[in-house]
Amino acid sequence: MRIDEISELGKGELTPEEKVFVAEEFLDTYDPGDPRDIYRWLWEGEFGPGSHIREHSLEQLAQDIRRARIHRSQDQQAVCESLGLANVFVKVNLVPFADTGCPLKRLVMIEERIKDVRPDPLRFKKDWAFMKTELVPGMRVTTERMNSFEQEIPFHMAPEVEFSNEWYDAYGLGYRVVPRNVFFQYFPEYTLEIGGPRNKPYKWNPDFELDQTTSGKS
Repeated sequence: MRIDEISELGKGELTPEEKVFVAEEFLDTYDPGDPRDIYRWLWEGEFGPGSHIREHSLEQLAQDIRRARIHRSQDQQAVCESLGLANVFVKVNLVPFADTGCPLKRLVMIEERIKDVRPDPLRFKKDWAFMKTELVPGMRVTTERMNSFEQEIPFHMAPEVEFSNEWYDAYGLGYRVVPRNVFFQYFPEYTLEIGGPRNKPYKWNPDFELDQTTSGKS
């Protein structure tokens, strides 16, 4: 299954089978050690970058890319990844994105569309409950720990919570959260396979026509 094939490029909610696929991919890839890491991943997928939103400018983006290059995880990341289970946002990793030759200005333009997205807190809470069902023995996060974390925060308000320090140390903040459907409208050539090689050298093709990939899709 390709990331851009999940529920027609971000149109509509994921099917139960697609949710299982995305959830397992996240848990297998990142092996989160703290419930708040699962929470934040889901939260950004529903609500967007929150307090992590950056100034929409080329200067700010270039500066963040330079900082991201310092982090050791950047060379093992795909250009984009699923984010949460809402099928609303996608995570764009800055260093792989820049190294493909993609126009940075276009990413800035896509970021500006975040304001058009309307989150659904109830869906977020349902996705949190769904993630509990995906935990299996041997994982560092357990259902009991997720329940305890839920009691530590005003969960009914779906507040913004930061990733754990362990997460930041391992993966950093070298990414942008952007509307999924808009990203694939601008970059339909990124038919990335979730779970494939994290460092596959995709290159942006400026001559790629949008209707060449969308023709024939329902």
